[in-house]
Amino acid sequence: MDYVEFRRHLGKAGLKVNEFSALIDVQPTSISLYANKMEIPTKYAVVAVLLGDAADRKLDFRKILARYGITWRMPRSEKKVASFAEYRGRPKR
Repeated sequence: MDYVEFRRHLGKAGLKVNEFSALIDVQPTSISLYANKMEIPTKYAVVAVLLGDAADRKLDFRKILARYGITWRMPRSEKKVASFAEYRGRPKR
């Protein structure tokens, strides 16, 4: 599978490369480097296709994985902070 097709499947699943890499527990650069080679390893392609297909079928893959105890942390860059007080751990006033 080429990188463009891989990204299309991730997009259908509502995932960015950083989120996908967190899900499969690899560094984002491990996946991004394949953009230059234009070829994605089969193990990454299989997961992306299944996640994209689940989205096409209106299935929430996060809930499905959670049922089996599979969870992951959102990448730091994707976390949203509403205010500086929240960032520092204090309640908003």
